[in-house]
Amino acid sequence: MVTIFPAPKRYFPGYARKHVSVSSIITTCPVNFGARLHHTALTYRHDPALPEQGFRISFPDDGVVIEYSNLPDIRYAHLVLNQLIDTNAAVKEDAVIEDWPDFPTRSVLLDISRDRVPTMSTLKRLIDYFSALRFNQFQLYTEHTFAYQKHATVWQAYSPMTAEEIREVDAYCQQVGIELVANQAAFGHMEKWLCHPEYQHLAEQTTGFQDQRGDFRPGAFGLNPISEQTAIFINELLSEVTPNFSSDIINLNFDETMDLGVGASKSACEIFGKGKVFLNYLNKVLEIAESKGKQCQIFSDMLFRYPNLIDQLPDNLTLLNWGYEADHPFDAEHKQLALFGYPFHVVVSTDCFASVAGRWSTATTHMRRAAKSAKRYRADGYMVTEWGDMGHGQQHAMPIPGYAFAAAMAWGEEQQTDDDMTIPVSWYYPDISDVELSTLIALQDIYRSTGIETPNCAFFGPILFDQQSGRHIKRMKGLAINNLDHTLAELKSWKEKLAPLPDNELRNDLLWTVDALEIGCFIAQGYGEEEHRDVQKFGVERKQMLQARLRPLIQGYRELWLEHCRPGGMAQSSSRLEYLSSLLSLHETNEIN
Repeated sequence: MVTIFPAPKRYFPGYARKHVSVSSIITTCPVNFGARLHHTALTYRHDPALPEQGFRISFPDDGVVIEYSNLPDIRYAHLVLNQLIDTNAAVKEDAVIEDWPDFPTRSVLLDISRDRVPTMSTLKRLIDYFSALRFNQFQLYTEHTFAYQKHATVWQAYSPMTAEEIREVDAYCQQVGIELVANQAAFGHMEKWLCHPEYQHLAEQTTGFQDQRGDFRPGAFGLNPISEQTAIFINELLSEVTPNFSSDIINLNFDETMDLGVGASKSACEIFGKGKVFLNYLNKVLEIAESKGKQCQIFSDMLFRYPNLIDQLPDNLTLLNWGYEADHPFDAEHKQLALFGYPFHVVVSTDCFASVAGRWSTATTHMRRAAKSAKRYRADGYMVTEWGDMGHGQQHAMPIPGYAFAAAMAWGEEQQTDDDMTIPVSWYYPDISDVELSTLIALQDIYRSTGIETPNCAFFGPILFDQQSGRHIKRMKGLAINNLDHTLAELKSWKEKLAPLPDNELRNDLLWTVDALEIGCFIAQGYGEEEHRDVQKFGVERKQMLQARLRPLIQGYRELWLEHCRPGGMAQSSSRLEYLSSLLSLHETNEIN
């Protein structure tokens, strides 16, 4: 049996008696962009009738024939052949493999602004993985973690990407068939800038605001869209950032502009409406970006809040429509975007953010629904995001299966009939054991066994990493002690299975995650048994037990951080765990860095 990931659209196993062992003909195929293998048994043929990025592989006369739509698409055929070689697969000599993607653009967005900035070696390793998964675009979500020459204040504690490093990553991406797309937040999510006094004149407001759920968020959040100084500021940022990217695309984000109309733009919004103010500022920033030779992307969430805007958007704009929950209304939103004819990509998530281990069932469900809907309404692309809300508390290993499942949905949802990611995860972790693979998936689904529901996350995230705001903790539903006892028993079982395995990066990520989830369960038990949700009010014995577990967890967090990420941002992220520790102290201090 031949197993290929992602599953091909067409595989004819053949009727011939004779089998061909690909590994006996070819030892390996190059996967660099546009590279060919010069081998007497391998023939390349151009077939313009194949779909875009399509290829066909056949095995006549003890050889291999690759037919391709465009020259760069040869690498996708090479990836398939390498799978056959690595597994010593034998195919019948009249077998045919034919494949092409559902979406021409298949991209990954990695958050490097919520504290974690990967090392260069980690970035390149991820890029190799994304290339093997047939992604062809990559973005580094950037608020403040680029080393702007005139703005060291905002990045000096975060080990940012330098211009030289961006150019190096750009060149590396090109080698493996990936386009590195520029990314710069340009409206909302600018807290890391606006918390500094020298930038507060650019803020919409600085005293705090009520978000869409009615929760108070202290401090500045978004830029002032009606100030000319804001436009000058964005022009300066883009002038420095964009020359480092060979791509002619930039993502300006423009999502979750939650404090629009609260402060500086309040009068303008009251007179013209928030939608018009949003659109006017968008047009200014688009003009700036286009003057740098860039085509623009923005997230589309705010457009659905101002529906009258959609038919007024400029033509040269790609919309990124995100939804990360199992029941997200993709069809309704895509129908609206398609009605006006705007190019759009659907955007999904690994669902690891704010959850510590992830939410595997939620991730796979919404990823599949997103692909079906986006294909139905003829989206141009499919993007998977790995966000870092609440300090990016998930370990490096957790999104690896999610990237793979998203890749399968982006390439061919209908052909990927299950969520078994054994093959692609083993590309990233070649020595992975069955226990480690099972644990990696099980931990991402363990939120379900607790029965606890929390909006847009698994409760482990806010319990461990967001005690200060408490926004999600107060919305936890379904807390039951019996369920938590069962979950703790599951976690103990996984820890016992992992313990005797050889020391390695994946095992260490998993063991830390088990420990973190256990503490989360113990705290949730405390909420239930003591009938309140304030860890400061826990009994002395419970506090001591939790503190004894939390101290080594924090130390382990710092150690694992440095295996894949730069030191900058570690203090900011780990301070969230330290804040929890301070609440559990018998002599509490309530400050957080």
